Amino acid sequence: MSALTPDCDPDMSHCGQPWQGKGKPGSGILSAALLLAVLGLSLLVVTKDVVADAFDFVAVPVALLAAVALTRRAARLVARGASAVAAHVPAGVAVRRSQPVG
Repeated sequence: MSALTPDCDPDMSHCGQPWQGKGKPGSGILSAALLLAVLGLSLLVVTKDVVADAFDFVAVPVALLAAVALTRRAARLVARGASAVAAHVPAGVAVRRSQPVG
């Protein structure tokens, strides 16, 4: 597996293996924290004059990619939560009408 496969986390904790139910517990939180750190560091480089302006050309795309990855991760989390809630809500209640005897 290469690092460019779509199922790899940035910290490579889940590269090449299915993520449902396998892997180390809490590794999804670790990769989300890593993405947040990369996003924060990139934004700090862009907004503050800590380093030379030449780093802005690298920091902006890195910040955009980290933001996209975090947005996709949040959308997946919301979709999983919605499907879990939908699984516990009955789809419809059958209406039974009484019929006259005879």
